[in-house]
Amino acid sequence: MVMEETVEEEARASELESLVGLYPHGKLLSSYLGLRFFLLLALLSSFSSISQLSTLHLKLLQAEQELYHLKSRRKKDSKANVEIAHLRAKVVELEWSEAELKAKVEELTREVGEREEMLGEDITLAR
Repeated sequence: MVMEETVEEEARASELESLVGLYPHGKLLSSYLGLRFFLLLALLSSFSSISQLSTLHLKLLQAEQELYHLKSRRKKDSKANVEIAHLRAKVVELEWSEAELKAKVEELTREVGEREEMLGEDITLAR
């Protein structure tokens, strides 16, 4: 297999040599072919640049999409923070109401105790 490829390459090389020999301007032809090959490589590198640009464009689109999602999430977080602030205010209000209710219960308990004492004294005096 390798030997066949080598034979084919040698045949192509001799064919090129015979073509260059047929033409009096063989060096000019080979220079022309070299220049064409160089231009082809240059074009391929520009296609590579286009490929890089399209890759960068794709990355830019992905970054913009991620930024959009981050902004959306930030808005949701902001709304949640406002809601949390309202809930905290409500908790403080309820804690204040609870403290007031406890104070009222203590006051009423004290009053009931005083009245029971008074009733107890009245009952002892009535006997």
